[in-house]
Amino acid sequence: MRVTSNSFPIDLRNQLADLTEKQTLLQSRAATGQRIENPSDDPRAMHKIMGLQDEQHKLYQFQKNVVNVRENVGIAYSAIDSMKKVLDRASEIATQVDSTKSPDTIRVYAHEVDQLLETVVQLSNSKHRNVYLFAGTKSLTAPFSVTRDSANQISAVTYNGNEKTIQVNVGEDSSVGASFAGHGANGVLKNNSGADLTQHLIELRNLLTSGSSSDVLKIQTDLQKDLQDDEDNLIDKFSVIGATQTRLETSEAIAKKRAFSLDPLISGEADADLAETLVRLNEIQNAYVAALQTGGTLLSTSLLDYVR
Repeated sequence: MRVTSNSFPIDLRNQLADLTEKQTLLQSRAATGQRIENPSDDPRAMHKIMGLQDEQHKLYQFQKNVVNVRENVGIAYSAIDSMKKVLDRASEIATQVDSTKSPDTIRVYAHEVDQLLETVVQLSNSKHRNVYLFAGTKSLTAPFSVTRDSANQISAVTYNGNEKTIQVNVGEDSSVGASFAGHGANGVLKNNSGADLTQHLIELRNLLTSGSSSDVLKIQTDLQKDLQDDEDNLIDKFSVIGATQTRLETSEAIAKKRAFSLDPLISGEADADLAETLVRLNEIQNAYVAALQTGGTLLSTSLLDYVR
């Protein structure tokens, strides 16, 4: 009669299979440093880990949002700063013009202001990553379009955006504007307090082109004040951008600190205690060897009984 594996005690085979499974699990933990590889290893801890990881991913997204908004705000600042320099030159021309200037000099000024106007329109259509910055929430469409006269000069500028701003989350219940309205109560080029930069540049150019004494007087009395309103509005936008940049720095610092603080919490649930794992692995290996020895003894006894 041949002795087969079926004669091996079933409970012993089950014990060896169980010890093999535990040994494999502990070897994996020792190699990876992770206590949990499958949700079934510890459902409660896995649920907690997933919640902490979700929160951490949200904090990482806040940090990415801060970076994106900071880029938009930085480019908007640069564009507005350039507009301010253009406006400074226009104001300087408006101040210099008087009845003592020759018609030729005034016409030169008119041509220069026309180029300043072209520059402002170009700056007003600034965009970053294919998103227009001064269009409100209509950021995929160029916010400013122009009408030209027979001499190919800009005779009117039309705003195609809206008065809203794109809001981006940079923290829990915290958002900042990632775009600016070109026109409206807080418009960059036109507001409700008298600022209307492109229109005032058109008027200045036209008055200079005329060059009449009455038009020169209008520049001195009315248009200089209008240009001052434009300057006040741009300066106000610098303040808005500065406040936004401060909020971005604060939000970024909060998100980074919170995300960092979650690392030990996640590790506490997911990481294996290496020393404890190695001790348990040694115990399991010893138990496995002992089981094999027990099995060998039982098998030897069975064979002797058969021989007898």
